[in-house]
Amino acid sequence: MVGEGLCPFASPVMDTLRIEVSPASDDYTATAEFMTLLQEVADASPSELPTALFVVPNLYRDFDEYWNWTLICDDLLMQMGYEGLLQLATFHPQYVFEGEDAGDMSHFTNRSPFPMLHIIREHDIEEALTQIRFPERIPERNRHHMRRLGHNGLLNIMPSLAGTAVFADNDDQSTPDD
Repeated sequence: MVGEGLCPFASPVMDTLRIEVSPASDDYTATAEFMTLLQEVADASPSELPTALFVVPNLYRDFDEYWNWTLICDDLLMQMGYEGLLQLATFHPQYVFEGEDAGDMSHFTNRSPFPMLHIIREHDIEEALTQIRFPERIPERNRHHMRRLGHNGLLNIMPSLAGTAVFADNDDQSTPDD
């Protein structure tokens, strides 16, 4: 993400990024752990804990199941009073954007080896956006970049992704678009 410039918000907080890997094997436990982390981020000083990843490697292998869970988590964020303070970014090994062809490389902007939620402070996003020219173009730039890279280019940059769930069900090893 950072090395390829896909997320202009990530670089400034990489040194203080908290990664919480949940051992949960059921929805209830994972959701309770997520709520605890959400509260910790909200209560912490932005300089101490600016952002966090909540990774659930034992759950939500099915993207639709994961997506339903993210909707619950987003609703909980609002119910806990953190709307306007925190927001969630979603990542999954089989992430698929609605309306995009299933084999499109654009999906790889939100693919990760394990299902996860990224808790982000809205203030940090707003501040980063002031430093970026044409921030509304970020998603399209990222999709174009991933299409240009193609599967082989992505694997050249991140060979550790080979054999992970990120490339499962991807028989199409397409080359970059020109």
